[in-house]
Amino acid sequence: MSFESFVKAGAASWITSKARLNLQRMGTEIARRVRRQGHELTYFHRVDDPYSQLMVQVLPELKERFDVTIRPRVVERLPAAMYPDPARFEAYSILDSARLARLYGLGFPHTALVPDRLAIGMASRFLAANEAHPDFFGLAEEVGAAVWRQDVTAIRKLCAGADMGEQRLEENQKLLRWLGHYASGTIHYGGEFYPGLDRLDHLERRLNALGLGDGETHFELTRLWQYALSNLDRSITGRTVEFFFSVRSPYSYLAMEQAAKLVEAAGVSLRLRPVLPMVMRGLPVPAAKRRYIVFDAAREARLLGIPFGAIVDPVGAAAERALGIGMSLPNDGSDMAFFRSFMTAVWAEGVDGNSEKGMAYILEAAGLPARLARIEVDAGWRAKAERNRQDMLHAGSWGVPTFRVGGTTLWGQDRLWAVVEALRHD
Repeated sequence: MSFESFVKAGAASWITSKARLNLQRMGTEIARRVRRQGHELTYFHRVDDPYSQLMVQVLPELKERFDVTIRPRVVERLPAAMYPDPARFEAYSILDSARLARLYGLGFPHTALVPDRLAIGMASRFLAANEAHPDFFGLAEEVGAAVWRQDVTAIRKLCAGADMGEQRLEENQKLLRWLGHYASGTIHYGGEFYPGLDRLDHLERRLNALGLGDGETHFELTRLWQYALSNLDRSITGRTVEFFFSVRSPYSYLAMEQAAKLVEAAGVSLRLRPVLPMVMRGLPVPAAKRRYIVFDAAREARLLGIPFGAIVDPVGAAAERALGIGMSLPNDGSDMAFFRSFMTAVWAEGVDGNSEKGMAYILEAAGLPARLARIEVDAGWRAKAERNRQDMLHAGSWGVPTFRVGGTTLWGQDRLWAVVEALRHD
């Protein structure tokens, strides 16, 4: 490893460490006490965000369970640069929210379509003008339900006569950007973000550690996944799961490690479909998004017990070399062993995948000959990676990690529980 890589890996280890996070939280808590402030959560709500529609249904319960104040902020537009394929993201989020609604017993129509733009505008301004309403969440749920069933008449009736909140919407959108995030349906508390139902478990643990709650964790997809993994049945043995991933995606690394457990426990076949990283296809990833992804991946890794943090970014030649070698290997377990070894090395062990020595280490750790680090690989891997990306898009996903089971497409390292569900029923 070069000195530069050593320094970068060390810095990344500290930035993603629990020790640094604890120090930051301690400073936040001291500052709060000095200012004699209560525990205030800021929630960013967007009317046409299906995840927000789920959030307003659970936040009243969260407020009852924890000694906190929740201040809603309504936004209407999100930064376009954060979403490389907004149409696919929007379509998938509706399907995914219907799935989460069934899981948690919440209201969301399984037949929901993209809402009417006029209705969104009316509802957004009405709710922005009513952020201080004592029952904002009940109001937002009612208005949102009308939006998602495309009942424009009901929306006109509910929103009639209200002061419009145009300026408030702009202020809230600026605040979200200033705080350093980009997604709605998100809670901000003490310098950290908790987007959607998927990350409420992290918030619950943090508030419980401060002695503010009931000591319970109600929203925990990790526990659901672990339960699914320990209660597998033979009906899924031999089934195939397609896995679209990028070696530069920390979420892909976490997903790969969990998928490996599914393969081992259930005899499921994992078909690897690597794609070229976004930035190597000319798609920018804004700094705010990069920072949040690394922070979020670190806390998810800690929860899952997966090593993470000593990072040497494999962008460029390292990723190309990894795809060339990995895609030349047979689908007999060798390819999976290599990609697991590569991603563990660059995301958790501070190994420079761009050096011959680093690649030799990665190959040997995968049980493969180190000499493969020196051979010329077939340039045909580029066309294969592009075909994988096109197939992923056709399946309805815009990015990695994506799983495909029969006719079901699932995005995210935290959807392995749904992968098991799809294997049983699809």
